[in-house]
Amino acid sequence: MTAVLCASLLHAASVKTEHAEVELIAEKTALVVGEKNTIGLSIKHAPHWHTYWKNPGDSGYPTKITWQVPAGFGVGDFDWPTPKRLPTGPIVNFGYEGEVLLPLTVSVPTAAKPGEIITLKGKAEWLVCKDVCIPEEGEVAVTLPVAENGKDVAAGPAAARFAAARNDVPAPLVGWQGQARVLRDELRVTLIPPAATPRLRALDLFPEPEQITDPAVQRVYSVGGEYVAVLKPAQGARIPAAFALVLSAPGQALQGGSSSGRLLVNVVADAAATNSAEPIVAANATTPPPPIPATAEPLSAPTSVTASSSTDLTFWSALALAFVGGMILNLMPCVFPVLSLKILSFAQHSGSSASGAKPMRQHGVFYAVGVVLSFLALAGALLALKGAGSAIGWGFQLQNPGVVWVLAVIFFLIGLNLMGAFEVGQLAPSSLLSMQAKHPGVDAFFSGVLAVIAASPCTAPFMGAALGFALTQSAAEALAVFAALGVGMALPYVLLAWFPKWLDKLPRPGPWMVTFKQILAFPMFVTVVWLVWVLSLQAGANGAAIGLLGLVGLAFGAWLIGSMRPTVRWAGVAAALVAAVLAWPAVEPTQAATAAPAGKSGTAQWQAWDPAVVARLNAEGKPVFVDFTAAWCVSCQANKRLVLTRAEIEQAFATKNVTLMRADWTNRDERITQALTAMGRSGVPVYVLHAPGKPAQLLPELLTTGIVKEALAALP
Repeated sequence: MTAVLCASLLHAASVKTEHAEVELIAEKTALVVGEKNTIGLSIKHAPHWHTYWKNPGDSGYPTKITWQVPAGFGVGDFDWPTPKRLPTGPIVNFGYEGEVLLPLTVSVPTAAKPGEIITLKGKAEWLVCKDVCIPEEGEVAVTLPVAENGKDVAAGPAAARFAAARNDVPAPLVGWQGQARVLRDELRVTLIPPAATPRLRALDLFPEPEQITDPAVQRVYSVGGEYVAVLKPAQGARIPAAFALVLSAPGQALQGGSSSGRLLVNVVADAAATNSAEPIVAANATTPPPPIPATAEPLSAPTSVTASSSTDLTFWSALALAFVGGMILNLMPCVFPVLSLKILSFAQHSGSSASGAKPMRQHGVFYAVGVVLSFLALAGALLALKGAGSAIGWGFQLQNPGVVWVLAVIFFLIGLNLMGAFEVGQLAPSSLLSMQAKHPGVDAFFSGVLAVIAASPCTAPFMGAALGFALTQSAAEALAVFAALGVGMALPYVLLAWFPKWLDKLPRPGPWMVTFKQILAFPMFVTVVWLVWVLSLQAGANGAAIGLLGLVGLAFGAWLIGSMRPTVRWAGVAAALVAAVLAWPAVEPTQAATAAPAGKSGTAQWQAWDPAVVARLNAEGKPVFVDFTAAWCVSCQANKRLVLTRAEIEQAFATKNVTLMRADWTNRDERITQALTAMGRSGVPVYVLHAPGKPAQLLPELLTTGIVKEALAALP
């Protein structure tokens, strides 16, 4: 009878909602005076729902209890078990799914009388999330008798759960050492394990303080016998002089059979040790991060880190989409300047005899080889950098202002050449010209290379999903998808080159071609204007101005090259090289340009994208529209001007009270890259409508007013 009474006292009624079952339980059947007594908050989540750790990550807040206990009794803080990473779209949170027990220690006053019945109760509050977050609360309580000190008290029915939870609570790591360095745009943590510690296959880090790092950005390397973690300070973060990290190595023992542990990490700023307890403002750090050693080995991410793709593509459907996307890529504005050169080549060969068919076909084949190999080379670089732990996506090369400057120089020189300012043959030695005559396919090959470099800022319809799929597959499958993209892009030109009869409708070669050649210079100059504008956003107004001066120097050099005197021509070459080289240092990214403000587009106000704010607004019942964009993405700019800034679309956003956010990927931003990856995309443009209580909706890459209006019409 006594056992039945004790069992009935251990539990109060649980709080049940559609998303979780919460109750307060006890480890033993009584509270013992003068001993450590443990109770716990049990949370059983509905499938795919979660609650939060003490540091919730990008969004959310931790579970808490406001206590009402008898005088003299005390309840401590939660002993938090090791959390998991919980990616939800672009957001990464730290928390728990399934069933979790949060232990608490109860202190019993010496004045408590044995046999007295005590009720510990409080108001529990928790935030439970899936695609939407719902704050919930309820009264929880546990009633237990008091036992005298030294009395052997029986274990309660939940004792096994407490033993498991105690093993999940990270204990201090003995023998481990940790140090964090606050560097420019980086928080680098070095972890030194005790000697003879087995090498870890995976390692995850959870900082205990909130809002000091970006939860979505983490790379961990094994370097000799140490581990190096690269984290990103949160915007405006104040890093404490020392903070606790929870380390987790799923499936392996860090210490004493446990796969997790807690380590206090001392912080060093700008390579100068500090003994001050004052926080370190991450934005003030100026020391650039040293390179990760070439011998470093990236550790595999824990399974909880991997965000599932939002696409349901198969390998063969990805190949088909990449092929079609490659064909459509020829119609995109960033590819046209290069294809205009091919149009000129068509005109030169139109009307030629049947003997000219062979050179035309060779041109087509070499152009296709250049396109496909260039796509494979870019894909290989992308996969290699991702394998090394870098967070990058499609178009990554144009996030480097140096590459943008080189492209501006190339297109400017091509335009000057088409205008007749100079001829390449004026400088090339006769042996090189002879080789070019014998191997005309070399020009076609490099035209293909240039077309791919120019094409990468444009994401044609169907390409986004296919590339996002490719970058989550094996290297062989990824390269096959990129090869299909190259074949699709090259095929139209190959068909025209292979069947020259289709070109009979073009006018025969004649004096008109000189005028046509000069006209084709203007698309090149328009491309240069676009590239300089991109440069202004990456390197600031001063960098763009110096770049323009460099182009003036190039034009002066080209004019000298066009002179008839050989000595003056070589002076022109020297002038052009000096202009290009002197402008190079000015095109480095500036700190101000790195985080460009969202500002206004049209009459609407756009905010800078923040995943935590998106989650908060959705929890408040407010929809959010996010534009993932970049200055070098021509499709992005076309959608912005032709659709998003139209008065009728801005009015539609305002009518539905939609918050507008812009994620600017012009410069490299690992958080945006992680968000794109989580959505199954690898490049921009990407348009996402976050409606409260619904999964995020991806809109097509090429927008129309009808598409946007239809998506907004579905909002309440």
